[in-house]
Amino acid sequence: MKTHRLVPVLFAVGALALGVAPVALGQESGGAAAAQSGPERFNGTWRFAGSASQGRQTIERAITRAVDGMNFITQPIATGRLRDKNPLVQRIEIQLTATNARVVFDGSRTYRGALNQWTNHTFDGETIRVQFLHRTDAIVQMFRTDGGTRRNVYRLLPDGRLRLEVTVHAGSLPRDLTYQLTYRR
Repeated sequence: MKTHRLVPVLFAVGALALGVAPVALGQESGGAAAAQSGPERFNGTWRFAGSASQGRQTIERAITRAVDGMNFITQPIATGRLRDKNPLVQRIEIQLTATNARVVFDGSRTYRGALNQWTNHTFDGETIRVQFLHRTDAIVQMFRTDGGTRRNVYRLLPDGRLRLEVTVHAGSLPRDLTYQLTYRR
């Protein structure tokens, strides 16, 4: 039995079983195909795909659901805070590499850091811990403060648009605040 012929075949089968695409000897990985499968495919400037009033209505409905059931004293306070922390973002700029991320909301709030590592950001006197994670079909941006957490999931849709999926969790809310907004390049 000639084992030297079996080694590349076994390597290829093992790589496919692990979800890793083997590269033929003498070929380089990279180029346009690799950019399409890596985090760089999220790069660019994304603009909200609907009207401003549609976006604000989506967020407002989500806030109403999240505070439903709170008492008449705490509900307006929570509603105001959620409105302040969840404005409609009209433009998202994303710049990702295999190791770093940078996301800018409406040209004013910039979040950056190494993938899979927590970094501190300070806005309006509040320190926020932020982490970026690259998943097969999405970029996940996690926020942590003393008051709760927020998760932004940036997901590419088959039609080339970007869906932002937001989840805000705070112990004082009866349920999480969740909403989705769609963006186009």
